[in-house]
Amino acid sequence: MRALVTDIERGATFDGPGIRTVVYFKGCPLRCLWCSNPETQKLENEFWDYNGSLYKGNRTSCSDCLTTSTLKQVAKDMTLEEVFTIVMKDENFYRNSGGGVTLSGGEVLVNSAFAIKLFEKLKDEYVNTAIETTGYGSYRELEKLAKLTDTILFDIKHMDSGKHKKYTTVSNEIILENLTKLSKWHKKIIMRFPFIKGINDDEKNIHETAKFLKKLHLLEVNILPYHTMGLEKYRKLGREYPMKTLEKHTQEELNNAVSIMKSYGLKAKLNG
Repeated sequence: MRALVTDIERGATFDGPGIRTVVYFKGCPLRCLWCSNPETQKLENEFWDYNGSLYKGNRTSCSDCLTTSTLKQVAKDMTLEEVFTIVMKDENFYRNSGGGVTLSGGEVLVNSAFAIKLFEKLKDEYVNTAIETTGYGSYRELEKLAKLTDTILFDIKHMDSGKHKKYTTVSNEIILENLTKLSKWHKKIIMRFPFIKGINDDEKNIHETAKFLKKLHLLEVNILPYHTMGLEKYRKLGREYPMKTLEKHTQEELNNAVSIMKSYGLKAKLNG
């Protein structure tokens, strides 16, 4: 079994409890305007272009693409055993910190079969597991994976389905349905609310989001302030950054969003 992996980040501390290793898979059905990992969107492999020669059309052949100093493949085609071997290198850190392995992307459900097999192996070694998901995909596959997952980091982007489709290219019905089903039995779901200026930060949407989430069984809600760390990635992929503005929220605006969430009885905080 194989999968395209864009990165394996060791020593991560923001993707679940403790010290973790995060595996980033390629492939995502969403195209969020604010996406900071555009290299994980497409299913097929791509190239980082460090001087613009590839995406400006100056290269005539791909025969030398892997040896050209300015080009590098975005993802590595890896076997299950290769990924397992790498993530187990930090087993001692997991034990001592309460950490483990987090699967991300892209969307992990695109590679659900690989993810399930990897988690089965990790559970045999008593390693803590987590996933980061948009929730967009087959509930059957999500349920299989979730049964092997200790902590689920689940994105919620907009309550209005039309606006959700406008800003991510997909509607939110499947996402909300999957979240509702999952919350009925999974005990450790952390909601992540990417907070984007002029897109989902109006008080109506914050209130509607809080009203929906208060009905579910959740550990907490993390409000994630917008950042522009993905800008350079778009340049190296030869793509235009899709966001029309780079404006960020003030601390007061962020605190207000947290306060609204808390007013509905939710355990909310910035970042996570």
